[in-house]
Amino acid sequence: MKIIKTTALFLALLLVACQGQHDERQGDYYFSPAGAYILDLGVSTFRGEVVLDERCDRNGGATTFWDGSGRLFRVDYLKVNNHPSRVDSDLALLNLSLNRYLSEAIAKAPMIAGAEASYQEFLDEANLKALFAIIDINADAAKVKDDEEESGTYYNGFLLFKHGELIYVLQHRHPVLMPEKMKAILLNLAAGMEIPGEVRDDTDMEKLHLSLKKMGPSGTNGNPVRLCEPAQS
Repeated sequence: MKIIKTTALFLALLLVACQGQHDERQGDYYFSPAGAYILDLGVSTFRGEVVLDERCDRNGGATTFWDGSGRLFRVDYLKVNNHPSRVDSDLALLNLSLNRYLSEAIAKAPMIAGAEASYQEFLDEANLKALFAIIDINADAAKVKDDEEESGTYYNGFLLFKHGELIYVLQHRHPVLMPEKMKAILLNLAAGMEIPGEVRDDTDMEKLHLSLKKMGPSGTNGNPVRLCEPAQS
């Protein structure tokens, strides 16, 4: 595994953590459940239309985004205390999180025939450590009998980092194996995030619906596939 000293990722996340408060924001923003993060929907990572789907419970949550080019992005937040406490390094914790994610979220997906890591790189900075990985996913559309899905090999880039009591997992699917481009896309997505976020209220939800209606595919109301609130502990 490569270990790279990098300032770009550290500076990007440091800057978004120090961004202005809610009343100073301009544009369209997504407020995640549980106040885990705020994402700028105008970030250049997305191309055109944006449709999203949320899933969450008391242990964390995940939001999947599809843009106008049909590209898939996903942001998960997971509670650190769901992992064994005796982990001796950030790299070990992030590797453990990735392995658990692969076994619990990827491998169990209906159309997944196989998945394995083909590339890993540890981004090491004094105040922030992150794991970038590429997972080769073999998909078998026959398992789900969906004419819109295609069989073949897909490459999912992952960027994992810890902030406070949460581990963040950013994910992007790419049709070909291009590590540097995939890493740049995920770093750009991370740069559009404000961490921690704010617990969303009715006003935020109304703004989200208006933003999605504006950014959604033409001829639709832009409604998310699913919105959720975390279960009460």
